[in-house]
Amino acid sequence: MPDMWCGIPNNPVIDGAYNDNSEPTAIPALSETHKASNKGSSSEVLSEKEYQKIIKDIDDPELRAVFTGEGLAGFVDPNIVRRKDEIEENEEDKQDAEPVASKPYDTLVAARLRRRAEDGRDRIICQRCYNLKHYTRLDHSWKKDIVSDPRALHFLRYRSNLLVIVVCDIFDIPGSLIPHLGQFIGERHPVILVANKTDLLPKDFHEERVRMWIRRFTNILDLNIKEIHLVSSRKNIGVRDLAANILEHRRPGQDIYMVGRANVGKSELINALLRISIGGSAHRVLGSHVPGTTMGLAGIPLRYFVKALVPAEGARPQDRQTNLYDTPGVFSNKSIVAFLNNEELKLAFCSKRIIPLSYILGLGKSVLLGGLARIDLVEGPSRVFVTIFSTIRPHFTNIQRADELVEGMASGKQSVLKPPTGDSERLKSFPKHQIAVEHTFEGLHKHHATLDVAFTGIGWVAITGQFPEAKIRVYTPHGVGASVRPPLMPFEYKMISPHSSVERKMAK
Repeated sequence: MPDMWCGIPNNPVIDGAYNDNSEPTAIPALSETHKASNKGSSSEVLSEKEYQKIIKDIDDPELRAVFTGEGLAGFVDPNIVRRKDEIEENEEDKQDAEPVASKPYDTLVAARLRRRAEDGRDRIICQRCYNLKHYTRLDHSWKKDIVSDPRALHFLRYRSNLLVIVVCDIFDIPGSLIPHLGQFIGERHPVILVANKTDLLPKDFHEERVRMWIRRFTNILDLNIKEIHLVSSRKNIGVRDLAANILEHRRPGQDIYMVGRANVGKSELINALLRISIGGSAHRVLGSHVPGTTMGLAGIPLRYFVKALVPAEGARPQDRQTNLYDTPGVFSNKSIVAFLNNEELKLAFCSKRIIPLSYILGLGKSVLLGGLARIDLVEGPSRVFVTIFSTIRPHFTNIQRADELVEGMASGKQSVLKPPTGDSERLKSFPKHQIAVEHTFEGLHKHHATLDVAFTGIGWVAITGQFPEAKIRVYTPHGVGASVRPPLMPFEYKMISPHSSVERKMAK
């Protein structure tokens, strides 16, 4: 096929054209004309008149479109656009020569680039989106663009005939849920709850048990939840089941709204739905791990979601004006991530499957996740077992030494506690640790976790052991972003002997 546009090849059989007997189909008109052209001229390029006559003799309209270039976006026929110097060299054949195209070459190129941009192949984007797409960074603080007031979603309360998709981060529950969301968007709308980023969990997690665990926290939403789905928008896991469920619950003429906290993956979920649609990938939206990437209400017509959210036979008449809307994420000011700058976000953000690591935490000892979180075992048994679910490297020491490290960081002294990172001025400006949680509990099982200490945006720590009573004290910057919850992954604890080395269990 590539040689076809430089002239008809010597072989008159067209590749890809077959008859009912699955044999290559020869086009007699092509063969005869090609032989005639060889007799009169040694050139391999046909004249315009010969070329058009051959094309008219082709009966198959699809094959004719291939030769005319109608099936190729932005194609420029070399027989129409001729070089000016070639025409001057053949002055004796001016009468038979083809006219120069009316549009200059630069205009044709500009038109082709414009068509590519309309198709989504070469999109024209602003500098902010360019930096986020290619460098995952902003020239200013990401906090400048965020929405932190859930009342920004209050307009949905007065909308009718819509379906709401509430997206949360399974790696950050309950921190990624908006308490009493029904008071802002209305309690009458049908809602599908989507727990995103399941690709971060261990491979062998039990989906139904995790779904039941999530349902424990849905009462704080005050919503009419129809279904709960576990998906990974980045890996397309569970997206087709979600699309089928949306198609089942959505009524004709209903708009769809994606709602949730910042950085839970709403935009990437829309891209995943576009990827499984027919021709929808050209309309993908920008997503990144920087909170506040989506700044305004962005609507995509549902006709671009054919086969995913729209039946394969096409959009119904009631759906011609309907859209899927991506709303700005509502950021929580109680999140630990709120204290991080652009560079520190990359250290704390979990982008690949987490590998749980188990350690021994002795009485009077501390475990620190950088300078963002700290757990002290102040009372109870001689030791408990902790399993870390975070990308931040943990640091174990005694409580006295932990106090010295935190005080040194507050005074601008560099230490092993990272993030935060930067010079002494940055460390001095970082919020000081305060007590976030003091919790007394009973250890229920030797090999199963009893509870999780969750840190908003950076992971959690599961505590395992069988003992009558233990007391932990949890510190975070400004004392926010920490909570105690039932264990999400209670069976990930790996047996450790009392004489095991903590360092041997460290991630490489």
